[in-house]
Amino acid sequence: AMSASSRKRKPDAATLLETRTDAARIVSALLAAASRRQRGSSIKSLTLAANVQHKRATHAVTCETIKRVKIIKRLFAECADASGALEALASDARTVSKGKDGDDAWRARGEAYVYAYDLMFGDSRQLDRWRGNDGGCDVVRDNAVALKEALERAMAREGVKTVKEFEDKSVASAARYSRTARVNTLKTTVDEAMEAFREDGYECAVDSLIDTLLVFPAGTDLHAHELVKTGAVVLQGRASCLPAVALAPERGWACIDGCAAPGNKTTQLAALVGREGGVYAFDADARRLKRLKENAATTGSQGIIRAKCQDFLTVDPGNTVYASVRALLLDPSCSGSGTEVNRGDIMLRDALDEDDVEEIDAEADADEERVDKLAAFQKSVLKHAFCFPEVERVSYSTCSVHEKENEEVVRDVMDVAVEHGFKLAHALPKWHRRGVAIDGLSTEDARCLIRADPIEDDMEGFFVAIFERDVERTRSKGIGLPASNPNAAESALQHKKKRPVLDASTARPVYAAAKSSKKKSKSGGKPTPLFR
Repeated sequence: AMSASSRKRKPDAATLLETRTDAARIVSALLAAASRRQRGSSIKSLTLAANVQHKRATHAVTCETIKRVKIIKRLFAECADASGALEALASDARTVSKGKDGDDAWRARGEAYVYAYDLMFGDSRQLDRWRGNDGGCDVVRDNAVALKEALERAMAREGVKTVKEFEDKSVASAARYSRTARVNTLKTTVDEAMEAFREDGYECAVDSLIDTLLVFPAGTDLHAHELVKTGAVVLQGRASCLPAVALAPERGWACIDGCAAPGNKTTQLAALVGREGGVYAFDADARRLKRLKENAATTGSQGIIRAKCQDFLTVDPGNTVYASVRALLLDPSCSGSGTEVNRGDIMLRDALDEDDVEEIDAEADADEERVDKLAAFQKSVLKHAFCFPEVERVSYSTCSVHEKENEEVVRDVMDVAVEHGFKLAHALPKWHRRGVAIDGLSTEDARCLIRADPIEDDMEGFFVAIFERDVERTRSKGIGLPASNPNAAESALQHKKKRPVLDASTARPVYAAAKSSKKKSKSGGKPTPLFR
């Protein structure tokens, strides 16, 4: 059973008002971008923005509204007065904005959709007090009775008696993946974590592929749990855990995370190599790197991780600082096409009718050009990784489903990989879904790669390739490598600089000065030494 402190408290009137206002603004922005077939910000990034006051509540209202936009529009269509008034507002907004970007035309709609969601499907408390800014609230309020009657008729047509039954049959939804949480073995054990969750009434089990990952039913909210807040457990998707598990660095190794922030994979590496190992983490974005450092502190891995604000491509492989690095993880920027199902892109597209979508001929070309640029960058960082002289294993991963960012990248870097002694390793042999054979990449090579399907595999779309070379092909052949933990090595160096060791024959005890000044003790005996 959940404790009383963890039960949800009902929001007050001010919170409801602020949440609806922010949700309406975000819904309108998302639908406006989707109508132009633009890749705008995701639902998550908009609802977590600094100007959103109640992030979790706003995210929930935004998602639930978007899921129901299509059915809300059908109910509007049955109410001529409501539909006409809303379109008039949108038309007026388009005229005022003079077609600059069309977002103004969606603001009244976003407001109306959020109001209609709470009126018919959500939390209608204090709804009359929400006046909005763009007229959408007034339209729904003025036609509330007609809209509810339209809902009753729709329920009758579907042969259902409750709103919940109607929603189950009619409402679109994003993919619902199981909730997963990685046990941070620097702070606790899998058995201890699982016992704690079960004692608190949670249903969970150990993942069949990743032995430090706990799996919970979809929708389980763990954010407020003590194990999560203290960093003993990290909320991390199953797909996100695959690269480090496939890389499989040995305990005590030094690693590099080349595209590290915000740091879930970095702290996972730290747990794998342990406190005698080390992780150099690079990211060019200072704000994201700050978050990585915060995550490292929460998980107790700050003594293992050395985070640096630097573009990985500018890191010198020949620098003796990295002479102990034996494994390298790369999860570079990608199109994110494997996360679209869970990000809400499909919900957004489903919410729009053909009449809502502006035809943009250049859309396909723009997307292809973007993926081309990303693939070029991905190849460059992967080739750079092969240049580190002591590295034995390299992990390359994306959350993309595009062959251009996955198999084609692997194929196009193989010559450089072979030149440095690398070959493809059979990543995670127990995993069933493998890569795709393409021109220049054989079926045998493709079977070394792993893919995750965003629809069938209970996780986001993902791709991982592992390159390995025999230790005999490294510069030192694994012999005489420096200490693996970068922080421990630097700490020892600084300590040595601050407290030099003096030769015993020349060291002068402090009490010698006292003796020379003939300072006597109160008892009249020998001078009192200032240290013993």
